[in-house]
Amino acid sequence: MATYGAKALTRIAVASQANFGTAASIGTALGEILFNDTIGSLDLGITVDLGETISVGKRTAIQASQPTIVAKQPILTIAEAPASLRTLPIIFDAIGATTSGAGPYTWSWSPTQGDVDTLLFESFLVTDGVQKYLIRDAVPTEITLSADANGLVQAGATFAATVAATSALSFPTAIPTNQFLPGRLMKLTTTSTFPSKAAVSPTATDFSSIYNFNLSITTGVGMVTALDASLTAATAALTGNLDATLTFTYASNTAGVTTTFPITAIGTQKFLRLVGTTSDNYGLWILGSWTIENIVPLSADTDGVVVNEVTCRLAYDTTSGKSLEVIIDSPLATAP
Repeated sequence: MATYGAKALTRIAVASQANFGTAASIGTALGEILFNDTIGSLDLGITVDLGETISVGKRTAIQASQPTIVAKQPILTIAEAPASLRTLPIIFDAIGATTSGAGPYTWSWSPTQGDVDTLLFESFLVTDGVQKYLIRDAVPTEITLSADANGLVQAGATFAATVAATSALSFPTAIPTNQFLPGRLMKLTTTSTFPSKAAVSPTATDFSSIYNFNLSITTGVGMVTALDASLTAATAALTGNLDATLTFTYASNTAGVTTTFPITAIGTQKFLRLVGTTSDNYGLWILGSWTIENIVPLSADTDGVVVNEVTCRLAYDTTSGKSLEVIIDSPLATAP
């Protein structure tokens, strides 16, 4: 087997499809250009059977006329870059986020637990600086969010798709103002019940000694391949579990070590609320129910302070019926 390698990308635009199998229109006035710091890679996912087992009688193992393409499974990876609160909702829109409000617009992703969410497929126009490619039927399989105290909140995503083809389409020319969120505006709060955006539970405790966090979400989306007379996937569906890992470091002080995250907390449930807002009322909320998987004192220090690292695993809360919510207050009214 042989797989065509990844191509580095320098520009990405996105638009929502009306139907699976039909690419969305992208042009100078159609679609949303992702902010300039966005980079990524495209793996065309073309798998080839070289026919090595049928070259009987010839010294050369591979005959030029025998290789056969057996699958086309493109993967688009958007590397972690500063997360624009304007374009970040587009990723979650693909897996069932809803929007409300009149500016800032509130985008809420609260995945269902006993059923499946409706996927919204997206088209991407990307370029490696030389050639442009149109990617269709894309849905995120993994999403990452992270921040530290000395930079902006970062975001990245991996999209599975069905088709990637060369394209002559034009990129959108409008570049709206993007709102970015400094990492040091994020704050962690522990609560006694599943937290909400507007308020936290009665016994909420703000924890002000967090230095960084990293959230990795596995959406459970998978491409469905079938004997359907096509080399591409028949569709995409929620075929796997929703899963997520949250890690963060905090100062090894009395509040953290003995009260909030003692070693006795390993294996117990924690409700955590990570929130950050800008001065113009845009923001990000990460609300979740977690099981503490590990707590490790780090040998290195941060700014002269010894820090501990906490690893949490997403855990379904039977009382609220939830496990994770991501909410974004954004200037984006509707998905492109």
